[in-house]
Amino acid sequence: MRVSRIFSVILLTIPPLFADPESKRVEQWLKTDKNNDGVLTLEETTGLMRRFFDRNDRDGDGKLTKEELRNLDERLKQNPRNEAQQRRPEAALVKGVTVRKNQVYRSGHNRWKLDVYLPKKEAPKGGRPGIVFVHGGGWRSGSKDGGFWASLPTRYAAEGYVCISVNYRLTGNGGGFPACVHDVKNAVRWFRANSKELGLDPKRIGAYGNSAGAHLVSMLGLVKKEADLEGQGTHLEQSSLVQAVCASATPSNFLKWKNQLFPNRGLLAGDQETHHVRASKASPVTYVAADAPPFLLVHAENDRTVPFKQGEVLADRLKASGAKNITLMRFKDGGHGVFRAKESQTFKAMEEFFANALKKKLKTNRSKAEIPKACK
Repeated sequence: MRVSRIFSVILLTIPPLFADPESKRVEQWLKTDKNNDGVLTLEETTGLMRRFFDRNDRDGDGKLTKEELRNLDERLKQNPRNEAQQRRPEAALVKGVTVRKNQVYRSGHNRWKLDVYLPKKEAPKGGRPGIVFVHGGGWRSGSKDGGFWASLPTRYAAEGYVCISVNYRLTGNGGGFPACVHDVKNAVRWFRANSKELGLDPKRIGAYGNSAGAHLVSMLGLVKKEADLEGQGTHLEQSSLVQAVCASATPSNFLKWKNQLFPNRGLLAGDQETHHVRASKASPVTYVAADAPPFLLVHAENDRTVPFKQGEVLADRLKASGAKNITLMRFKDGGHGVFRAKESQTFKAMEEFFANALKKKLKTNRSKAEIPKACK
């Protein structure tokens, strides 16, 4: 009996070398895990995995876990067409779209770049509406070069929007607050300053972001020049405000969010209690007003990264201020990656939202899409 018990203990302590959990493909992917922590960051990926990093980072936390890699492996096994799609450049999937990579919106830092997505057809008189896309990644990782942040602007450019996908300084690389806000505001000012050449109507610009990107696009919709968050960048004569905001998994109130953001992730220096003024200045809820633009907020009740309350309080504060056209899409599940987890509803809702908010007719002949019940 004792020998059997000892043998059982030994079995439990031996790594499962001959177990099935990791396929050869997952093992190959994990070979780029430089610090052997069991997850892949954008910086540790190469080639197609880097190109499609954001698509495969289902919870938007800036890391590919073993579970996410296994899920990707299963999707590729079940549908070989998925693997073929992973090998096709996103911009090439849609005809009629021109992509201008790595446009410099401010000189002096390797993150001050954006990609422009243009419909090839000549712009109508007065210009087209535009959309600014801002990636997530906890303010410390992520890139415009990820698959999702290329595929989404490509999709909207094909529908007749002028789009930009923006990089900004990350924590540990000159970022944190207020640098990240300064950067996305500078990108919007650059967008407006080049509106004539791009065929953009500078009075009709929307923005979409997820997680950290949701925080930043919310600031683009709410923070006016008087708040002194424009920074020392370029085109300061231009407005950095946008006219419509779609945001998913949105951090909105850092004074009420007691988690590892203070101070480990570096968005705000120091802890929450001693830096409450800084936390307040970084919070979108601080800037809500009756003249806020339309907002479409998407959040899941089971989001363990950004609590659902963060999205709910922003929607409530906006409505209480007298702002119009404020919608919260509430889902019971979907987690931090709810926007893509529920894409059959969220994609359609965002398409309708921007079409209405920016007064653009959809190219399709379908009747006006019904807003899902979860939106109400």
